[in-house]
Amino acid sequence: MSRRTRPAAPPSRLLAALLGVAIVAAGFATLMVRLEITQEGYRLSALRLELRDLETRDQQLRLEAAELEARPRLRALAPKYGLAPAAPAQVVVMP
Repeated sequence: MSRRTRPAAPPSRLLAALLGVAIVAAGFATLMVRLEITQEGYRLSALRLELRDLETRDQQLRLEAAELEARPRLRALAPKYGLAPAAPAQVVVMP
């Protein structure tokens, strides 16, 4: 007697659909991760520019403070405000 073989069952359409959805979801997730990385790169670049600008401003302010505290400048301004060196009686030495 010969045995009859059953024909193979056609592949499930549900399995193919789920596989397609999984591939699309993985592609979308990859795209979103890459987009987020790109945005973070732009933010990092902007922060670096801001840091450079702040460092330049800090340097300018330090230079301006040094110029304002310069002894020759203060000596030139002292008479304008009625300032003079302290008299010996005004100096108090702490032990």
